[in-house]
Amino acid sequence: MENYNARYGLLGDAKRLGEILRVANKYKVTQGLTPEKVVSIFRELGTAFIKMGQLLSLHPEVLPKEYCKALEGLRNSAPAITTMQIREIISEEYGRPWDQIFKRIVGVPVGSASIAQVHEAYLVDGTRVAVKVQRPDSYRMMEQDVRLLKKAISVLKIKQLQPIMWLINNALDETWRVAQQEMDFHQEAKNIERMREILAPMEYAYAPAVFHDLTKTNVLVMEFIDGYELNDHKGMLDAGYDLSEVCQKMIRSYIKQWAEDLFFQADPHSGNIRVADGRIVWLDLGMMGHLTDREAEALHHCMHGIWKNDVAEFTDWGLVLFGYPMEHPQKAEIRRDFTAFLDKYRVQSIREMNETGDIFVELIGIGAKYGIEIPMSLTMYGRSLLVMEGTVSDLDENTDLADIIGKHLAAYAIGDGVAGRIARKLSHKKLCSGGRLRCNATAGQEIEEIPDSELLSAEEYKILAESGSDVWTQDLEQ
Repeated sequence: MENYNARYGLLGDAKRLGEILRVANKYKVTQGLTPEKVVSIFRELGTAFIKMGQLLSLHPEVLPKEYCKALEGLRNSAPAITTMQIREIISEEYGRPWDQIFKRIVGVPVGSASIAQVHEAYLVDGTRVAVKVQRPDSYRMMEQDVRLLKKAISVLKIKQLQPIMWLINNALDETWRVAQQEMDFHQEAKNIERMREILAPMEYAYAPAVFHDLTKTNVLVMEFIDGYELNDHKGMLDAGYDLSEVCQKMIRSYIKQWAEDLFFQADPHSGNIRVADGRIVWLDLGMMGHLTDREAEALHHCMHGIWKNDVAEFTDWGLVLFGYPMEHPQKAEIRRDFTAFLDKYRVQSIREMNETGDIFVELIGIGAKYGIEIPMSLTMYGRSLLVMEGTVSDLDENTDLADIIGKHLAAYAIGDGVAGRIARKLSHKKLCSGGRLRCNATAGQEIEEIPDSELLSAEEYKILAESGSDVWTQDLEQ
């Protein structure tokens, strides 16, 4: 109890707050902040701050883009957990010695993040698995540091932050809520199962199986996935993969997550996606985004408003997207800003939109300007798009994420009539069609994309054309 109070009780709080303030003063934060300065402070303050920084990077409505980008760099800054600590945590979780569960745990981690570390391991029966182990005291450290950071910011009275203090406090509260979900490995196991269901219709996409009987709050045991990280271009090319095909099918599996199932990987960077056995494999599913049916409906109407340059539709549904009724006391002012937004991004076709993530972040920024509290689901969605843009750009610079997203959003922008239902059917079939990725391992197998002409009947194409929606069949064709 004495050790607990020394670290997490009143004495511990006072000591930790002093540490935070000393580091803040070391970097002269009252004289101004820069992205580099913030990253240095968070890195120096340790594991919980590293995770906090990663989660705060999901808030482009609060922090400028350059800060969000800099905080992403904290992803690989966590100190390693020793093999002895790994064994101790596992033994404590199972209530028996670790070697009664595992024959061997490989010492070098295959993945390391701020909250947990992943190791290759072998069960006593020889089954090869991946075991994810949470860092000691992650929950208590995170709770304490979020609470004390809010106090430190109020004490320091940093001039740059004063106008957006309410946004910062909201972002920190949401950061803590998301962190709690990530630290519950039972929840992550459920997320993985749901993702497996979402990806099941796609022969080219996959998520690892979970060993539920071995999964605890701080230990998650999964099928081991070999293969290649997305940034291992040479490895994939040597194995016979076409990077363009990998990129486009990764995007398809991503679009299906949020466009059809409203449940998506919130941090789709290259370390969370692998290529193995001719499939895109989605990993690290602790932090997931969710869209409600109403949010999805509003998002589709907003996209339709952008394409039609319809300020009224865009304004009404933009407010709904933010969780407000279509009548708002500042609707006239909001409409003026939305008009300027549409003028900036006016396009002939949704597929011509570039930098989809930036567009969404700017939309969120308009809401924040009027004191509208943006739902966490939308900030996670916007940030997820930005991360995916970076992942796509690094993998294949010739693949246009906005173009592919636009082809499928087009189907939702038509409306709820017969033509709209047919277009969405075509979109779904386009997302799910195609076999495993071409590579040396699948050489000799017949892998063909199904042409659009075989995805819909002639009568369905005729209905689309007669409705004046033939542009959508053009957008959906490769």
